[in-house]
Amino acid sequence: MTQLSYDVAVLGGGVTGVCAAIAAQKTGAKTILVEKSAVLGGICTGGLVTMWCGSSQHRFFKEIREKENKKRKRRSVFHPERLKHYFLERIEKTGVELLLHSTFLEAEVTEGHINSVVLFGKNGKTRLHAKQFIDATGDGDVCVSAGATFQTGRTSDSLCEPVTLMFTVGGVDDERAVYPTFGTHPDLEEKMEQYVKTGKISAPAGHVILIEGYLQGTASVNMTNLCMVNGTDPWDLTRAELFTRKQIPQIISFLRECVPGYENCYLLQTGEYVGVRETRHITCDYCLNEQDIMEGKTFPDWVVYGCVRNFGAHNLTGSGADESQKVNLSYDGRPYTIPYSSMTVCGLDNLLVAGRAICGTHLAHSSYRVMPICMGTGDGAGVAAALAAQQNVDTRSVKCEQIQEILKRDFVDFKEN
Repeated sequence: MTQLSYDVAVLGGGVTGVCAAIAAQKTGAKTILVEKSAVLGGICTGGLVTMWCGSSQHRFFKEIREKENKKRKRRSVFHPERLKHYFLERIEKTGVELLLHSTFLEAEVTEGHINSVVLFGKNGKTRLHAKQFIDATGDGDVCVSAGATFQTGRTSDSLCEPVTLMFTVGGVDDERAVYPTFGTHPDLEEKMEQYVKTGKISAPAGHVILIEGYLQGTASVNMTNLCMVNGTDPWDLTRAELFTRKQIPQIISFLRECVPGYENCYLLQTGEYVGVRETRHITCDYCLNEQDIMEGKTFPDWVVYGCVRNFGAHNLTGSGADESQKVNLSYDGRPYTIPYSSMTVCGLDNLLVAGRAICGTHLAHSSYRVMPICMGTGDGAGVAAALAAQQNVDTRSVKCEQIQEILKRDFVDFKEN
């Protein structure tokens, strides 16, 4: 079996993993980034998510927003193909070792310490040793393999937010086209409801969300929908892929017949896989909750700074927003922080979790799961892991003041409240 050794190993090459790897390498750690697919970026490249919700004060997010997004009439949008190139360029420029086409298989653990992880590729298995590991898989795969406990979805019933397969249409009349979000075009939502009732579109589709495309005459469509999917079960994911793809021609017919500016639209591209919003919440030393977010709390051990995002909870059993979660109305836009203790995995001394699988409640997760905030968790985890590797200490022995000092110097636009 091939043997590899690094200071920091980052598993998962979405935006979180990219940020974590760059931060660890820039902080002085020999770092490897492992990704199972052929490109970096995860849901914003392979998944075709062209509009990023929320924001944070982390510089890499701001850099991408300034360099790679295009301001259309209504929203800032990102081009997945440009991002594929940009992420690879940044990884290579920083000096991070990149290993694509390699799937995480299992963690090898002794008394709460990960000695190595096993990867699998076409050439067989590879054993990857590191002083520190970062789980940026989105689902906490490394954490679970290493023995960490977790909560799936909502505490009361383990239901998760629904999955969506994004797709892009061409042939859009930019001058006449509308771009609805939840509740902004009740007439279209009423027509969509009739389409679903009569079987023209398969339930639980029902919301109408259209986003201006990066290129003229195009639009991104966020309208396929399937509830009660376990995003860590390949059988469930297979069911979701098949179901949401069948919804696409139905939705295009609706757009042509009912939505101004889409009379001549046609399918351009579909995501490589469904977008999974929520799966596991890994048990860490602190569970971030919705009250923390509503209060705009600044934690003493913060590692993600200036987070802004409402509670974007989708309906867990149908279409549209979750009407049962009126807490959405209580968020006033105050920036909040995410503590380091929501990323230090209970029972393990050299593993950090970053991205949407950090420790938080179902409602809190509906705010922090977005890309600009997940990028911040990558920055924080990368700096912390590099310091732990350099100091030969466990994750909890790194002083948060040191992490914050480096973040403020190199990664975060920090302003005292």
